[in-house]
Amino acid sequence: MSIRIGSSGISYAAIRSLRDAEREVARSSARLASGKRINSAADDPAGLALADKFRAEVASLSRAQLNTADGIGLAQVAQGGLSEIASLLSDARALAVQSSSGALGGQTRAQLNTQFQAIMDDIDAIAANTNFNQFNPLNNDALQVDLAVGTQAGDTITVSGVDADAAAIGLGSTAIATSSAAGSAIDSIDDAISKVSALAARFGIAENRLEARSRLLGNQIEAHSAAESRIRDTDFALESARLTRAQILQESSVAVLGQANANMRIVLRLLE
Repeated sequence: MSIRIGSSGISYAAIRSLRDAEREVARSSARLASGKRINSAADDPAGLALADKFRAEVASLSRAQLNTADGIGLAQVAQGGLSEIASLLSDARALAVQSSSGALGGQTRAQLNTQFQAIMDDIDAIAANTNFNQFNPLNNDALQVDLAVGTQAGDTITVSGVDADAAAIGLGSTAIATSSAAGSAIDSIDDAISKVSALAARFGIAENRLEARSRLLGNQIEAHSAAESRIRDTDFALESARLTRAQILQESSVAVLGQANANMRIVLRLLE
């Protein structure tokens, strides 16, 4: 066997392999520690750009889903107010039926009419004071709340306001102080009940649309989040296997380097 002092090629190869293995060990250890496959742009420039795009899309979709929740809240508040108005109208109708009876005296009808007018005032108060986030959906038929329910401009669902006070539903000057007036009031109240039901249905339709969009947005958020995770996050099984391989190569390189150094020591012994 020939031994030359200048035969350091094995040492250089072992050092190069050792450095490569150390970099791989460091990279795999960082990925396992952080849970991220991409910890810097150098790890996967194209993948990082795509993952960031998915992340931005998820953020926009999440904001749109919150917007739908705001709209659902507005519609539900309006329906709650209209439900109370419908209940008051039922009470008012019962008073009108009572006042229409010919067996009542004038004083009793006056008392019934006072109760009736108090109900009209309560209806006006509900319409004026039903608020959601500074919006009054029952006292402003010009109200148009355009909710951004998508990630593109113009992708909106509109919740419109209504007028639901006593005058707007046809009971502005209604009274039940006489039997004939009470009889006419019954028909007017029936019409008002129908109007209030129709107004409630408008908000119900808006709520259904918003809930459907919210479910769609939830599915989109899930899909985009999964796509980002596949690109950005660590596959622990795969990365563990890579770490084990790199550690074996590291140890092998150290062993080879040690063997190369041992050959150099043999030359020194020959010179003694």
